[in-house]
Amino acid sequence: MIETLSHGVVDLTPVAEAFPRDTITHLLGLPRTDRELVTKLVADIFPTSGPLPGDEDDGAAAMRRLTDYLQGEVARRRRTPGDDLTSELVRVHTARPEALPHDELVSILTGLTVAGFPQIAAGIETGIVLMIRHPEHAVFLDDPARARLFVDELLRYDAPVQFTPAPRIPARTVVIGGVTIPAGARVWPVLGAANRDPAVYSRPDEFLPGRGGPRHLSFGGGAHFCLGAELVHLEIAMLLQRLRQRLPGLAQAQPPAQRYGRLRGFTSLPVMRTER
Repeated sequence: MIETLSHGVVDLTPVAEAFPRDTITHLLGLPRTDRELVTKLVADIFPTSGPLPGDEDDGAAAMRRLTDYLQGEVARRRRTPGDDLTSELVRVHTARPEALPHDELVSILTGLTVAGFPQIAAGIETGIVLMIRHPEHAVFLDDPARARLFVDELLRYDAPVQFTPAPRIPARTVVIGGVTIPAGARVWPVLGAANRDPAVYSRPDEFLPGRGGPRHLSFGGGAHFCLGAELVHLEIAMLLQRLRQRLPGLAQAQPPAQRYGRLRGFTSLPVMRTER
């Protein structure tokens, strides 16, 4: 899973990408043989770089293909239920279709699949870089009670999703920061900017786990709050902790290549072991 670049230098991005992908497909009970297909469809739906908000892309076709694929998985669970989340949702739908209609069942599965690994992979990639650059704060990961503080701060400091994937449409004209937004306009809130608002956070451009203050907006809020927030915390913390245990003395071998666009994170993470 770890890609070797040269003697003593490896790229950790494959690890960051595979761990959350394998986790969500396992939870949903999707066949291991379908992981490459699911990865390709999710990449087409939610490209890791560009297009930016308002640009056109061909994600709609990939979304239809993914939905059709998941419809097939639902049908398979009806015939042969298993010990996985898809089967549990099918059982709920069968017992109480009015509480969980078929379309909503498929929508939940689609949302879990699309959001289940690209964003988490980006958070893991950012966490690896911050863990190396800030060893004084990486010790938070050694204490299960404080690991969450490290993860929360990395999600604030460099949010994996920089802006909301779907626009917000105000029902009436509003004025924000002196800018008039007419009713019916399409607005993409920039979560990454809100997370570094100097009016909300002291020293917002510094990575300071345990800083306290308001909760970051990387998981959204209200009706749009991320249902998988706890799983995100758990996966990022688990992988960073495991890397610290298995690869002590980790250092950057060369500058990582940062990703810009819909997702942050890095396209390559060349690292090497150093003597401790």
